[in-house]
Amino acid sequence: MSVRYARLFALLFSLCLLPLFGGSAQAQSASASLYTGEVPVPDQSDEQRAIALKSALAQVVVKLTGDREAVNGEAVAKLIDAADRYVQQYTYRQDVATVDGQPLLRLSLVASFDRAALDRILRDRGMRVLTAAARPPIVAWVAVDEGSGPRLIDGNDPAGRTMQQAAEQRGVTLVWPRLDSPDQARTTAQIVWEGDVTTLSADAARYQTDTVLIGQLRRIGDNWSARWTLSAGGQAQPAWESRDADLAAALSAGAEGAVDRTRSRATAAAEERRITTVRVWISGLRSAQDYARLFETLSGSDLVREFQPEQARGDGVLVKLTLNLALDRWLAYLPPDGALRVVSAAPPVEGVEATLALNP
Repeated sequence: MSVRYARLFALLFSLCLLPLFGGSAQAQSASASLYTGEVPVPDQSDEQRAIALKSALAQVVVKLTGDREAVNGEAVAKLIDAADRYVQQYTYRQDVATVDGQPLLRLSLVASFDRAALDRILRDRGMRVLTAAARPPIVAWVAVDEGSGPRLIDGNDPAGRTMQQAAEQRGVTLVWPRLDSPDQARTTAQIVWEGDVTTLSADAARYQTDTVLIGQLRRIGDNWSARWTLSAGGQAQPAWESRDADLAAALSAGAEGAVDRTRSRATAAAEERRITTVRVWISGLRSAQDYARLFETLSGSDLVREFQPEQARGDGVLVKLTLNLALDRWLAYLPPDGALRVVSAAPPVEGVEATLALNP
């Protein structure tokens, strides 16, 4: 057995012993928050709320498009100025932040906006709203060396949290792999440092994604020098480098670069994408409420262009779906704790290309 395959087997075996990390849950949470913005405010006055709603909507536009420059156009500026027309609900949240070692009470406005209206307006203005398929979670394998050997960075590290926030501000979730033992962390840090794309990409499916970011950061003088590699669909893209005196800034640059490349890949794929029309049988429908929940699930998905019930029998219905991607990809993106579960991706029934069931 080669060294590469031996280490691949060892890493996968050790990871399989761990409980599944909440990668899919994080992805769902990020999807739900795409239409929500959060802005610090000094008080709850009408004046401050009006200002904060505009800032919150600007955050949402950046997340939906994945483009920080999207808010600079005149058409989007008019949309943001009318933020109060599109807000569906808002609330205030208090938390305690530590500033210079001292606790500080912080007040924020959290606002959710009209999904259908924003999607329509942005698309009418020629802007692309990225679907869930176009913003896969990114598994982040990042190692830093301060002179005593590489160690892994994750979301528990302040600099790692800053990196994660940089990705989330553009609508993408970073997933940090969980390694429970110090020995496993040291071994994996060395694999990351060597940039072994094959080994590190192999476990991405556990987090319902095919996208992995590998980063190696080394302290050189007063600066951090970073090398980044993004692997998508098992294919490593050309590496890029960043340099900064601040570790958090260097990590954030890696996240920004990963989102840029993911967005470019999604744009290219969209140009080649073909609309897929399929028929699926969905069972588990025992009441009008079940039908309403099914239709709400399908109509609320960016991946479903349109759907048409064609035949009902017993507790099931035959539905004609027009998807924005291939059927197998749509089935793969169904969340494990969502409304629908896959019964068969290749049923032995003529005219039915997949069978699903509505979860209770």
